[in-house]
Amino acid sequence: MAAGDIIPVHLYLCPLTLPGLSSDQQGRLLDTLPLDEQQKVMRYRMASAREKGLLVRCYLRALLSKAHTQLNQSSLNQSPLNQSQLNADIDGAIGPSEWRFDYLDKGKPVLSKAFFARSQLVFNLSHSGDYMLLAIAKSPRLELGVDIERLRQNTNIHAILNHYFTRQEREAMLALPSTRQRERFFDLWALKESYIKAKGLGLALSLKSFYFELSETECQALSFKGLDARQARLEQAARLFLVKEDSQQTDLGNDPQQAQPAAGWQSKLWQLDDEYRFALSLSSTDPLDLRCEMVSAQALLSE
Repeated sequence: MAAGDIIPVHLYLCPLTLPGLSSDQQGRLLDTLPLDEQQKVMRYRMASAREKGLLVRCYLRALLSKAHTQLNQSSLNQSPLNQSQLNADIDGAIGPSEWRFDYLDKGKPVLSKAFFARSQLVFNLSHSGDYMLLAIAKSPRLELGVDIERLRQNTNIHAILNHYFTRQEREAMLALPSTRQRERFFDLWALKESYIKAKGLGLALSLKSFYFELSETECQALSFKGLDARQARLEQAARLFLVKEDSQQTDLGNDPQQAQPAAGWQSKLWQLDDEYRFALSLSSTDPLDLRCEMVSAQALLSE
């Protein structure tokens, strides 16, 4: 992918709260998973946790297959191919049950080497409360992370600030009216999680080694198409800064020499409603073609 190219990114919003799946329906979905994943699902003691674990795994597999087909088709439309090449690409479709995964040192799931070589897909997912969010792109070198957060009234945000937020983030948050501080906390948390997940380092990457500045921007709508269509709003621009390693221990002050804008990265923050917000971070400043869809569990059962 050349610099300046538009990057297609598929964003899927998937509900995790449904009328209870029947045992027959759960069995049908469970049968689509390899044995090791079936065993992981069945280890959950609570029925609700088993159902969510099952749905997350089935959504991921079905949507990887869907995005793989769509992104291949987009490539075909842009490149003249002879019939034999076209047939070979169609034959390269990957069924949901076929995908295999590896895990990076800090636990980030990625496609196995064989399936990455076949598809060139990168993905990341997050789930919180009622929703799972999944991002998929086709790019061999892209670092990609997403996070969805449900605003929780019982979280003691002030006890967390000193441990995981830089001075800039704390001061900007505490300068807001008290009614807005909790919202800003979860906005920043979603952004910080999306960047950590893109890097794949977990908490080995200090949350004080980077920070976000938020500023008001013209409201932009992001539409998730589907039977239960939803809209999200982008109302704040997010700017990522990296903190010099030797300044992290002293809790970075306001000296601009101690932090630099993160070159080659972009992060975006949307609000789904008053309760949910989600963020996307990726290692490219190229423009994005966001293809957003709302997908239900009924779609999995109709496969």
